[in-house]
Amino acid sequence: MKTHVVLTPANIEIEYRLAGAGSRLAAFVIDFMIQLSMIAVITIFTLLAVFGPTFDFVIGNISGVVFGLLIISWFVIYFCYFILLEMLMNGQSIGKKLFGLRVICDNGQPVGLLQSMIRNFFKALFDIFYIGIFVIMFSKKHKRVGDMVAGTIVVAEHYGNIGVPLRPNLQTKQEEYYEEINHEFASIILNEDEKEMLHAYLARKHRLETNDLHIKIVNYFSQKWQIDPLQINDELLAVLLRRSEQLLN
Repeated sequence: MKTHVVLTPANIEIEYRLAGAGSRLAAFVIDFMIQLSMIAVITIFTLLAVFGPTFDFVIGNISGVVFGLLIISWFVIYFCYFILLEMLMNGQSIGKKLFGLRVICDNGQPVGLLQSMIRNFFKALFDIFYIGIFVIMFSKKHKRVGDMVAGTIVVAEHYGNIGVPLRPNLQTKQEEYYEEINHEFASIILNEDEKEMLHAYLARKHRLETNDLHIKIVNYFSQKWQIDPLQINDELLAVLLRRSEQLLN
């Protein structure tokens, strides 16, 4: 199992578990099937609009304009699908979400538009020849060519046993309980660095041999919020993390 360590602005080291070639390939297959379905739907509706419900046509009868529009739409779906979803879903696509994977920058920050465009440009360029999967297998950080150029990694998220996964179904009663007895937390919204830090911490919590990381995180938030460290536990942090992401979306 390979990992990637990031030093956060709070001076806390966070260890991410890197996604392997198998889970990434499985996620890609799901996304590729969705892309093919979208391409098929657009193609069928375009041909129906041009040739009518009888669907009586031959390839030679398709005008250059129609064929050109189809080519453009296929390319947009193939290239922009991942970029759009990674921006809307904080580094995830549908396939990645199903397998608990996420794209982030090497420094632990959320992936940006430029990084997403770069990595997916190289995906469109190389993965059609299955080059990407071989590069992942032999890369120290499980990176494709696009990840190397864009400075991104794909991590696997697992959240232990504290009432998560955080997306999308943290227990409602738990959230209501904490908001009811801790009114001082009601207005707290985590910033991007704090959200990424907590995602990584909750992902590796069950594998920690000591509670040093937990203590560092509690002390960080205790000093920032000026409250007793005993009031801060993993369940509360999970609630604040989920609520901050909901407000963002």
